[in-house]
Amino acid sequence: MNTTRRIFVFVILVLCAAAQGAFAAEFRNATWLMSKEEVVKSEPGLFVSELNLPGQQQIVFRALVNGITAIITYILEDDKLISASYTFRRDLDRTAFDAMRKDLVGRNGDPAFEKENLAGWRLERSEIALAHLRDSTTQVSFWEKSYFARMNRLAETGGTAKN
Repeated sequence: MNTTRRIFVFVILVLCAAAQGAFAAEFRNATWLMSKEEVVKSEPGLFVSELNLPGQQQIVFRALVNGITAIITYILEDDKLISASYTFRRDLDRTAFDAMRKDLVGRNGDPAFEKENLAGWRLERSEIALAHLRDSTTQVSFWEKSYFARMNRLAETGGTAKN
């Protein structure tokens, strides 16, 4: 292969890697603002149910996550993915909580805040909350950043609640 061709192939590979990074999945194989059709195609879990409300859709799957059975829920608004979650029921010994915390720290670094039963990550495009609830359910919720701000009435620049 001549030098010009090698450089061309190298540039193409770098551009493909950059594009992959720009469209990295925010939740499982999905990225924020995907359509319902794209979300369903991206999810390898077993389809459980779908709920359609005016302007909002909920799609539920079941799959193993870190070797533990989870309910996976996607929330779409106007056919755009805005939120997703894992629910692990009967997590009495906190196995799912500990596994998800380890996984999230490995992917995203230490949480921005943490208490005994709650941890949160504030990422560039996502907000993530990991909680172990009183009924022994572990819940991991992911939100698209602008939806999270709108949902919590946060100012775009200050990150404080509006009165």
